Formats: sequence, C-alpha cells, structure tokens
Amino acid sequence: MLTRASLKNPYAVFALCMIMLVLGGVSYQKMRVDIFPEIKIPTILVTTFYRGLSPTEMEGAITLKMEQRFVEASYVEHIESQSLAGMSYIKVFFQPEYSIDSAQSELTSLAYSIIRLLPPGVYPPSVYKFGVASLPVGLLSVSSETLGAKEIRDLAYFNIRQQIATIPGISFGPPLGGKVRQITVFLDQQRMMARDVSPSDVVKAVNSQSAIIPAGNMKIGDLDYYVYSNSLIEAVDKINDIPIKIVNGTPIFVRDIGTAADSAAIQTSIVRVNGREATYIPITRQEGANTLEVTDGIRAKLSKLTEIPSGTTVKFIYDQSLYIRQAIANLQKEGLLGAVLAGLMIYFFLSSMKAALVVGLAIPLSLTSALVALYLTGQSVNIMTLGGLALVIGTLLDNNIVVQENLHRHLEMGKDGRSAAEDSATELTLPILVATICILIVYLPILFFTGIIKFLFVPLAMTVAFAMLADYAVSMSVTPVLLARFYQTGHGSGARGEGQEDTNWFRFVLAIYVPLLRTSLRLKPVVIGLALLALIGTALFLVPRLHTEFFPRIDAGNFTMHISAPEGSRIEKTTAIVAQIEKLVQETIPKGDLEEVISNTGLYFGDAARFAPNTGNHTAFLLVNLVTGHEGRTDDYIATLRTRLHQELHGVEVSFQTGGIISDVLNFGLRAPINIQVKGPTLDVIRSVAEEIQQKVAQVPNTVDVRIKQGKSYPEMHIDVDRTKAAYFGIAQDRVIIDVITGISSNIALSPNFWLDPKTANGYFLLAQYPEQSLTSTEDLLNIPIIGARTQLRSMSSLTSTGASGSTMALQNTPFAGRQMELSSGNYASGDERRGPPVLLRDVASLSFKTGPDSVDHYDLSRLIDVLITPVGNDLGHVAKDIEAVLATIQLPKDVTLQLRGEVANMRGAINNFAFALPLAVLLIYLVMVGLFRSLVDPLIILVAVPLGWIGTVLLLLLTDTSVNVESMIGTLMMMGIVVSNSILLVDSANRRVRAGATAEEAVFQAGTSRIRPILMTALATILGLLPLALGFGEGNETMVPLARAVVGGLAVSTVMTLLVVPVMHVLVLGRRVHIHELPTTPPASAEEI
Repeated sequence: MLTRASLKNPYAVFALCMIMLVLGGVSYQKMRVDIFPEIKIPTILVTTFYRGLSPTEMEGAITLKMEQRFVEASYVEHIESQSLAGMSYIKVFFQPEYSIDSAQSELTSLAYSIIRLLPPGVYPPSVYKFGVASLPVGLLSVSSETLGAKEIRDLAYFNIRQQIATIPGISFGPPLGGKVRQITVFLDQQRMMARDVSPSDVVKAVNSQSAIIPAGNMKIGDLDYYVYSNSLIEAVDKINDIPIKIVNGTPIFVRDIGTAADSAAIQTSIVRVNGREATYIPITRQEGANTLEVTDGIRAKLSKLTEIPSGTTVKFIYDQSLYIRQAIANLQKEGLLGAVLAGLMIYFFLSSMKAALVVGLAIPLSLTSALVALYLTGQSVNIMTLGGLALVIGTLLDNNIVVQENLHRHLEMGKDGRSAAEDSATELTLPILVATICILIVYLPILFFTGIIKFLFVPLAMTVAFAMLADYAVSMSVTPVLLARFYQTGHGSGARGEGQEDTNWFRFVLAIYVPLLRTSLRLKPVVIGLALLALIGTALFLVPRLHTEFFPRIDAGNFTMHISAPEGSRIEKTTAIVAQIEKLVQETIPKGDLEEVISNTGLYFGDAARFAPNTGNHTAFLLVNLVTGHEGRTDDYIATLRTRLHQELHGVEVSFQTGGIISDVLNFGLRAPINIQVKGPTLDVIRSVAEEIQQKVAQVPNTVDVRIKQGKSYPEMHIDVDRTKAAYFGIAQDRVIIDVITGISSNIALSPNFWLDPKTANGYFLLAQYPEQSLTSTEDLLNIPIIGARTQLRSMSSLTSTGASGSTMALQNTPFAGRQMELSSGNYASGDERRGPPVLLRDVASLSFKTGPDSVDHYDLSRLIDVLITPVGNDLGHVAKDIEAVLATIQLPKDVTLQLRGEVANMRGAINNFAFALPLAVLLIYLVMVGLFRSLVDPLIILVAVPLGWIGTVLLLLLTDTSVNVESMIGTLMMMGIVVSNSILLVDSANRRVRAGATAEEAVFQAGTSRIRPILMTALATILGLLPLALGFGEGNETMVPLARAVVGGLAVSTVMTLLVVPVMHVLVLGRRVHIHELPTTPPASAEEI
C-alpha cells in the first residue's frame, strides 16, 4: 500500500523527503548537547553547617539525627553521609521511579522539622538536587597582579558572579580559594586582663552597639521622613571607639583592649592556578541545560565583564566541554567516513552511480528522520545517540540493497521500470518488515535494564529504532519511486542483474565460494563438528581470557591527584607539599602537552566545600589538564609521576583518578573503580579490618593506590573544664568554653555580627578574637584569662587561718588548699567591689591530647570505612575476583560486613542485565520467526549463526585487547539482529525452491550461490560503516570502539558461517522434511529475495 501510494504521487514523496531533511537539520541544531543522556537517578544532597564541631560531634549532634528522620521519606533506596569538621553532608538516593521534585520537597520538610532538635546556632539545612548536573563543567578563575587574596575573592563573589548569573542554564557555587574579608577586633590578652574585660564582654558590647536596627519613618508637618540612626557603625576605625563598660566613671573602649581592623578570616582553603594563588568559581549547569551553550555563554561573557581592575585576569579553565565537543565531532566525522566507505562499496558492487545513489539516499533520509524523532521525545545529542546513528549507518543500506537486487529479477522478466519497482517492493514488504523487527527486538530487553546503564542505552536503542523504522519507510516508498524513474524503459545497460553477477570480478568470489559450499554439503558432519568445536573452544579457552570492565577506558586529557599529608598538618605545610608536587608535574609533562595545573588545598567551610573532596587542612587535590591533541598518553604520565612521587615524597599519600567527566558521571562521585566498604558498629573495630584489607589487597597484582579514605589520627585537643573548680570562682562551664572559643576561633559560631561596607553595601562578619600569631603553644592557650565572672571574696581575715598574715591565703575549705594568691590590701579591686585575682584557663581546666577521625561516614546509618583501589589496565573483573579471594581469608568480627561498590558493582549489575537480555532477545527473535515461517524448526536454523557470530566477537576483542564492557555487549546485541536478517535470505530462498520442486541439496546450493551477493553487500556495508569507529582513531571516540569491534568481528565470522554452516544445517532439516512429507499445506509468507 505504501509503495503503490508513493508511485502514484512521487512529488509528495519528494516534498516529504525535503521536509524531513530540513526538520532534521533544525532538530539537530535545537537539541541539547552533552556527553551522556540525562541520567535521572533521583538523589538529594542535604548540607548542614555548625562551625567548630569535630567530625565525631557532627555525626552525633546533627548527621545521625537527620538520617533518622530521613528514613521516613518515601521510596528511599539508600542513604550515604559524611561528617566533617563543622559540616554534614547527607545524600539520599531514591527509587528511580520517584520524582526528584517530590523527593526534594519531602526532604526539605523533614529537614526543617528537625531543626528544633539540633544544637542552637546551627545553620539551617540546605537541600539540593544532586546528579550529573551538579558536576562542574569548568572553573572560572580570577587572579591578579595588583589585588590581594581578599580583594580577589570579593571581586569573584560580589561582582563576577552576579554578571554571569544571566547566562542561560548556568549554575554555580561560592568561590573557592582566596581570603574571606571580615572585620576583626583583635584582642590583647594582657590589656584585657589588666582592665578586667573578657572576650564575651567585647562581643556583647560590639554586637549591641553596632547593629542593623530598622528606624522606620516619621511624619512631621506635611512631610514623611525616612528615619536613619547611627546604630550601625560605618567606618571600621570607629569600632575602636565603642565603649565596653564604665569602671569607676572611666569608660573602657575597644581600643583599650585591642584593635579593630579590616582583615581576613584565618585561611583554610588555598587555590593555586599554575603555581599562582587565585580564586575560582565552580561552574555547573542547571538540570536539562545544554553544556555547550553554558560554556559558550561564559566565554562570550568574559569579554563583557565590567568593573574588573587592571592587572586582573578572569579565565575559564578546566573546560569539560572541550572533550564533549571533540567526542561529538569525532563521532560525526567517523560516522560520515563510514557512510562514504559503505557507499563506495555499494558502487563497487553495482558498478552504477544511479544504483549507488538510490541505495545511499537511505542514510541521510533515515538519519534526519531519527533526529526529528529524538528531538520530539526530548533526547539530546550525546555519544550514545550519535553512537546509535553511527552504528546503523551500514545497516540502513541493507533494505535498499535487497529491493534493488530484487528489481533486476523483475526487469529480466520483461517488466517496465514502474511495474518492476512496485512488484519488487511489494513482495518484500512483509519480509523486510520482519527483518527490521528482528533487529529492533534485540534492543527490547534494554527497557528492562536497571541502574545507570538503562539511562545510557535506552536513548541508543531509541535512536536505532527510529532510524531503522525510517529506513523501512524509505525502502518501501522513496526507493521504488527512484528505481521506477531511473529504469523507466526496463533493464538498462548500466544495471547489473542477478543473472550477470557471475561476470567480471564477482566471478572470482563465486569461484571460491561454490567449491567451498559443495564441499561443505558433502562433508556435513565435518562442518558441523568443526563449528561445534570452534564454539566450544571459544567458550572454554578464549572467553576466560577476555578482560572485563564496566565502561571503556578513555583518555580525557586530564586527571586528578588526591593528596593527603600527615594528618593534622597545617595548611601552610600542606601547601608547600602541593607546590612540590606541582613542580614534579611540570617537570614530568612536556610544556607542549600541559595546559594547566590547578590545586585546591584545605577544607573550605561552607557551601563551596561540596565542590571539593578535601576533608581537612592536610588534604588537597590537583587538577592536571592537558592540551587538546596532546602527544603523550595520560596513563604514561601518571605512571611516571607515581614512580617519582614514591621516590621523592615520603610520608605523603597521593592517588590518581582518570577519566574526566565520563568517570565522574559513571562513578557518581566515588573516587576509585573499586570501593570496599567496611561497615560495623564502631570505628575502632572496622578500622582494624580496613587496615588488614589494605595490607593484603596491596599485594594483589595489578592494583595501585590502595588506600583508606578516612583518616584516623587527626590530632585532637580536649579542654576538660573542672566544673567544681570553676564554680568556686563563680564561673560556669559554658562561660569558660565561650570565652576560650571566642578567643581562638572568634564568635562566628556563637553570636556573629555583621558590618555593611558603606561604599558597596556588601556585608561582612564583624567578629572578635585573639590574633592567630599570639596563640602558638599550649602555654598560650592555658594562659587565656577567664575574667568575665569573678568570685566575690570576703576579707582576708575571714578566709585565712588564725595568725595568717601578708598576702598569702590558703583556701583550706576548698579543693585548692595550699594555692598561693597575691592580693592587694586584702582585696583585688578597690572600692566596695571585692574581687579575686585573674583566673586563667589553667586554673579551671586541663588539656589532653588524642587522635580521632578526620571524617565519619555512614551507609544506611551504619558507620563505614572505605578501602579504595585503582586497578591497572582494563581488566577490572579479574582484579575484583582476586580481591574477593583475599577478602575471603579475612575473619570478620561480629556485625562487621563488607561490600564492593563503585565501578565494579556497576559492571556486575550490567553483566547481570545482559545475561538476562541476550537469551530474551534470542527468544523474542525466535518467536517472531515462528510467526513468519510458520515453522518451529526453520527459525532454529536461522539462529544457528548467532552463537557462531559470538566467536568472531570474542576473537576480535582478544586480538585488539578490547575488554568486555557495556558497549561491547550492546554491539553483540546489534550483531545478533543483523546476523538473523542475513540468515533469513538463505533459509527463505531455499524453502521457496523446495516448494518449486527442487531437492533439498539443490535448493540450498542454489540459494547460497544466488544469495551470496546481497549477503556480502549487506554485511560489508555494516562492517565498512563501522570500520572508522572500530579502528579507534581520534581522541574522544574511545567509548564507541568496543561496540564497533564487537559488531565487526561478530558479523565477519557470522557471514562466513551463514554462507557455509547454515546451508549444511538447513539441508539436514529439509531432507528429513521432504522424506517424511512434512511440507506445510499452507505456504509460509514469502521473503522473496530479502
């Protein structure tokens, strides 16, 4: 019906073709571009901050309480958390079918419902959607030759961020690095002690006398006045004039006990770009936004930034879109090259430009139709959809080859061009449809996949389906119209008919094939035996040698170095170590290959910390970015660096992470391909197990960077206040701690205040604390005065024993008997207020030193420690098995469990999915064939070539050292569909000849010699179409190489098996069928010349 309608109105066909070409181009321009399809695993990140709490305190006071509430949420899959110093990060993973918006709304409600149970002063929780869009696509760095670190950060935070906020689809966090400006009252211990002032007194005075207080408005007469007050001090110097208190009629000002200054907070995060201190803003994209549009928008905006001081450079670095562009461009180029090679092959076979043009038109028409369908279904342009298009380029020619080959048979019958074209397409309508369905069916099981591979490969399957369905429509409409036009007068001299296929060069092919086929039919047991032997040998000896991994290894042109100095190292010491490593990197990688080195040292407090994996001032990470088209291999540079670091930098742990944005997406934030999680009730118990695992796994071959993620020996200083001692001095325990914490860390966590810059209206913290350089030893800490509440003392005579004199007093009725105190005239202060001597921290507290974790992690509320392992090479599966053999020898304490996560878990999940998909695909193909052939046996003959094709897949993967991964397994599925369509050609043609009266062997022989031409053409079209991808030339196409090689290897071997083994099997079945007269009474649907 479609063919007849098309032939009646060729102009409508032409118009529709042009419409699809135009719409395809427009759709491609409008589609979002990214490296992967949208991966919608609903995950929510909840961050909570409480400055000053240790990791263990954060775990108990905040993280665990919130986790216990979050388990009440709907459709929770699992919960992960990390408690750092002053920071809590909780990731809640939901079931895939749950809406991310509903998840965020529900967790927000739960998080705020628990605030009243959290410690007072805690920052309100922030609730974010967490996913692929949360990963930085680049960094916007700010450096300057004229500005200091404080001014650079201010420029980034208050100026640059607001200018880039209008870029469509952009998202970003606070800047990292630089120094945070704050107004600080630097306290002088001695002057405070002399004037009886405590840190709390200073904070109370400053907060009460410099505050933002709304004054409203006032009507006087006919006018309405805005009322302004001087409640907020405008000039920093005037803070020094704030009175703290009045003593005997004399005011004590801030300047009497310290100095207010425009300063910076103690730096806990240092960023360097190419060895120079800088600040960077992590750039992400909003969910559903186009990565390339975001990065293009940033680059366009850079030249339009205003109010940038001279000598300041704003640069977009670590641009992940460069790899995306390169990968997309290479896939397009190699897809086009494959199409050209396939077209040349068609011309070589047909020796006619007209015939090659008719066949080749299927490619642009089918691809543009697929692009329109992808746009309408909300898909993006990514390596999976483009890979799907490249995958089917050769296959798109198959239907048109068959239609054209069948046309020549009808032309030789004396038909005119229009009749021959209509009859050729009409009689192939059902067979081609079934062959197309067989190819599509192999992708159907992908719909039942779970986890991340479902989001990766459903778009690929959709792409193939849209292209193949469009190709079917083209072969039934456009191809007959063109053939009718080109062959109006019947068989032309330029066309090659079926009866001429043994002329010229093709007779050499037949000269080889005909004797082989005759020999095979004569030696049936030998052929079958050899095929079985090859299949069994492959399964027993070759398959175990295959390497396995989750996703192909890629060279993204960048890598990350995670650095851990001795725990507790000051940020200055860690920065010096990082500088050494930066120097090693610059010495190892040639200047022509090295683009930039970006380091981030220390733990930034606040929301920006979610963009950095550091856990303390002793940790850092380096981002090493190579130039596009770099000559050296990234893995080679890493191997050299690892050796040099081991030799030259002792006591520092350095690990490497490769793969760039692809690794970040697939591992969902995990640092290593293999992550052994040790879970148990207490950190001490699981720590000992983790250390044993680390020691033993480090001996496993092909493993490097075996390390424990969480530290255990971070120095801790415990201030133990003796409440009874403090009470004798009239001091409460909380007052002691508040004064000490305010002195050493400021009042930012307890009672922060703000100051507004009158020039810019930007707000900054106004805080009080001792200068950092004044506290350099434990003695300095113990000598901190606790002055705020003094004991009211009686007269000397009432406190001392009879006969006591002078300035010595023994407190006989207290635990401090024998303590000597020097008083003045029996009392510390003059007047009626009787006060004791200054009370130091050492008088009411003691210090003890311990060690503890730098982070406390949970998985489903259980404490865990992660042992991270990086495998060498591309054989993740065998390394994981060796590791599991080691784990089996470890005796686990009660309630301690082990779990392998990371890429190895994803790999095994994918293998399980394919173990389900492959047999299901075979079963579905078989059932479709049963419906076509109305036979239970013929489909089995057709499917014989499928397992034989696996031999070729395994061989090529081994010869090219390509691993079995999700891409190669998808290629195997595709190969199965193509192999089945080729086998149909032989089986259906032989059945037709048997029904015409030929013997079984004659029918099979004639089918083989007549069908070898279209079979070779369709197989070669697919192989040549994928050859550029299979060769793996060009950076960025590594992900598609295993897929192409699986198809090429399987199809090459299966084509030979189809032409030799399938005929032998078919002869045996046909011979038995003729012998016992089991020919069907109702003829099956013909697959004439398919």
